[in-house]
Amino acid sequence: MGTLAGSFARDSPGLPRGRGRLADGQVRDAHRRRIVRAAIAAIAEGGFAATTIADIVRRARVSRQAFYRLFADKEACFLAAVEIGRAELLPRLIEATLQPGDLEARIRRSVREYLRTSASEPEFTRAWTLELPQAGPRGLAQRNAYFTALAIAVRHAHIAHHAGDVTEFVPLPETTYLALIGGCHELFFRYVSEGSCGRLPELEDPMTVFLLSVLN
Repeated sequence: MGTLAGSFARDSPGLPRGRGRLADGQVRDAHRRRIVRAAIAAIAEGGFAATTIADIVRRARVSRQAFYRLFADKEACFLAAVEIGRAELLPRLIEATLQPGDLEARIRRSVREYLRTSASEPEFTRAWTLELPQAGPRGLAQRNAYFTALAIAVRHAHIAHHAGDVTEFVPLPETTYLALIGGCHELFFRYVSEGSCGRLPELEDPMTVFLLSVLN
């Protein structure tokens, strides 16, 4: 994707000015895109606690007024930015799991897409992986919801693989799928915390083997 984080340099073009140049809705959308990208970049670099609204608006090249017209505070801004990324990633994973193929093919495609996309968005990956739990109860709840969604995607792949079984297939308990995501995340977290987002695709085989050891 390469679009979820970014800062705007002092000499980069600002938004068009003057009556009628942009509709109010367009200005609002442009400000929102700038702010959420800048928030991810700032938080990935300095951490959630140390990042200030001043840091974010400076990177976004918008005013504090523009920020507060869209977000109540730093936490709301960060959570919105993470949700945008999640909304882009999850449909890709679901599509990968539902394509034809045996269970290994479905799981491997999904793992590969997850790791490839995460590696292509290092600032976003670092921000949500390391800092989302620091964003208060709502941040932790959003992290848990994300893991639940990933667990559901694995469950759907498992069920789809057994759709043609002659004998009745009983899916694993939902907590088992969630535990599988937690195990994969431990490997993922270590790479990210060590500053190795670019090497995340190396985890394709270990994650795939781990998932299949339980799902087969």
